[in-house]
Amino acid sequence: MKQRPQWFKLGSWSLGVGLRSRSLVIVQAHLKTLIALLLGLLLILPVYPTSALATTWYPVAETSQGQQQQFVDLDSVEFWGQGHVRVGSYYVDRRSGAPQRTDYLTEYDCDRRRFRDVEFSGPVGSRGWMPVDPDPLNSAAMEYVCAIAGSGQ
Repeated sequence: MKQRPQWFKLGSWSLGVGLRSRSLVIVQAHLKTLIALLLGLLLILPVYPTSALATTWYPVAETSQGQQQQFVDLDSVEFWGQGHVRVGSYYVDRRSGAPQRTDYLTEYDCDRRRFRDVEFSGPVGSRGWMPVDPDPLNSAAMEYVCAIAGSGQ
C-alpha cells in the first residue's frame, strides 16, 4: 500500500496545520523584506545631504520701490570649476499687485558673464545660456555669487 504524503492527510486538522505553517512562512518572508527595507532607509538617511535643505536667503538686488527683488540662497552656492557657479535663488515680482515668486537653480559663467536656468518654477526661465548684463537683478546675483566663489577657491 502506497503511503500518502504527510500534507495530504484527510483529517481536517492536518490540512489546517499545513496551511497555517505555509501562511506563517509567507508572513515571515514578507516581514524579513519589510525589515530589510527599513534598515536600508535607516542607512540612507544619514547620507542624505541636509545642506540641500538649508536655506539662508540674502537679498542681492531690487528695483525702485522694491517692485522686483532677487534673493540668493547662501547655503546653496557651489563652485563648478572653470568660472562656473551654481546657486539657488528666487525672484519676486510685485508689479501686478500680488507678489509672484519664481524659484531658480541658476548656473553662472563668471568669466563670460552669462547664465542659464538649470531648474525653475514659473513662467520665466531659460535653459540656454543668456547674457546677464541686460538684466540688472540677475547681474547683481551673478556678481555676488561669483565673488563668493572667487574667495572660496
